[in-house]
Formats: sequence, C-alpha cells, structure tokens
Amino acid sequence: MSNSKLGGDEIREESSWRYALSLFVATLVLCAVLLYYYVGPRMEEIGGNVPSPVVSEERVDLAIGNARFSIPANFTVYPRDRRGGVRDEVYLYALWPTFSGYSAPRRNEFVENSKNTRRLDLTISKRTTTFGEKDRIEKLYLPQTKDRNGVFSPHQLRQYVFNEQSPDVPTNGYSGYELYIGETEDEGRIALFCQIERDEIAAPYCWREYEAAGDVTIIYRFKKPYLAEWRNIDREVRTFIGTLKQE
Repeated sequence: MSNSKLGGDEIREESSWRYALSLFVATLVLCAVLLYYYVGPRMEEIGGNVPSPVVSEERVDLAIGNARFSIPANFTVYPRDRRGGVRDEVYLYALWPTFSGYSAPRRNEFVENSKNTRRLDLTISKRTTTFGEKDRIEKLYLPQTKDRNGVFSPHQLRQYVFNEQSPDVPTNGYSGYELYIGETEDEGRIALFCQIERDEIAAPYCWREYEAAGDVTIIYRFKKPYLAEWRNIDREVRTFIGTLKQE
C-alpha cells in the first residue's frame, strides 16, 4: 500500500492481493459448504436415525415403559439406541432360526430386503393402548372382515379377508393385508397379518403385535415364505425377548 498527495488530499492505494485473498477465502468456504452438503453427515445420521449395523456385542441397557432390557449392540438397528437410557421404542433385528445378531459375513441378510431373507425385525415399545391382543381380535379385527368365520388355510391357521375400502366407507387401516388367526398352547388365539402379494411388493412380510408385560408391546415381522413356521417363530421370539429383559 502506498500513500501520495494530490491537491493537499492523501490518496491511499490498496494492494491488489487483498482482493485475491478475499476471493480465495470465499471460494474455499463455498467449496467446504458444498462438500459437506454432498458427502457430509445428514442431520438424521448425526442424531443416529439412519440404520447402521455394528458387530460389537457390548450390551446396551435400556428402559422402556416399566421394563428394563439389556441388549447386545449388534441386535440394534439404529445408533441412537446404542446410547442406552430411557426409550419409547427400540428397533432390533436377528436371524431366524439362530437368533444371531449382525455379523460381517451375514451382512447381506441384514441389510437387503430380499423375499427369502431370514431376518426378523422386532420393535419393543411403550404400550399406548388399553386393548390387548384378544380384545383387538374380537373388537377391531374380526368386525372388519368379510366373514367372521374365515376359512381354514394351511399351517393350522384360519384366514380372513378384510372388507374393501369404498368412497362411503373409511379405511379400516388393514388395506393390503390378510388376517390369520392361530392357536398356541400357552397364549390361546393370536393374530398374524400378512401382506397380500402384489407385483409392486417385492418382499411381502407377516407380523404380529402382542403385549409382553406391563406397559410393553412387542411387534415382530418375518417374510411371508416362512408363514409355515409361524408357531416356532412366535415361541422363539417370546423366548428371545425374555432373554433380553432384566428382572
């Protein structure tokens, strides 16, 4: 920078390198912002809300409702659930029939949604309704079916078809599903929902919701090709949940 006088006034000349430096810094900041936007972690990832399997078997202590659970990390789907503490719900997965957690050699079975995957998806959540499964069958499910008697289907299950939705009848929430009711030795009647197979559904699944204890609800899902194994799956899921629960 140089100084000179013209007519008694001082004239200051700024060096050109300052403008170049300002342009360089602005470009650097813009590049950093764009780089973070395209390859940096998203808010969902920062919050642990993106599925991310781990091989660690370190146990995580969680409290859901009035129940406490100790869960190996490699059974948890989301990183947020590996922090432990109080949760309204936790998402788990395991392989049937071994009930093993995630491992690198079995990665494809955990992360891909193939039609025949033996992955079971489980949700442990705080109970939000006073209706138990038996009440739901009688008061919510069967009244929405076309025939409360249903029809006998293979695998010792009775199959029910839900009423179709129409403009003057609001949806019953079960559109696209079939209901199966079966009998177990220790629980009596249980309800299984299965997706109706369609071209747009690549890997249809079945699921059951039941109350584990107190104010805790369990939902488990398995692929429809294993419906024939429903009785064993149900028994082993309840046993598995029992091994996670702390007294």
